Amino acid sequence: MEDMESMGMTNEQYKGMLLDELEDWQEVLELAEEEHNEKVIRKAKKQIAKINEKLKF
Repeated sequence: MEDMESMGMTNEQYKGMLLDELEDWQEVLELAEEEHNEKVIRKAKKQIAKINEKLKF
């Protein structure tokens, strides 16, 4: 499998994309909490955890 740079994305661009995605999921989580939607809350927390793991590299 090709790495990110060979596909035209730098590490900084990838990190920026992940941060944007993280912000989106945090907003989804807030909305789900306001609506007390447990299913969406669980999904949002799972996605946030995945993104945070990717950001550690």
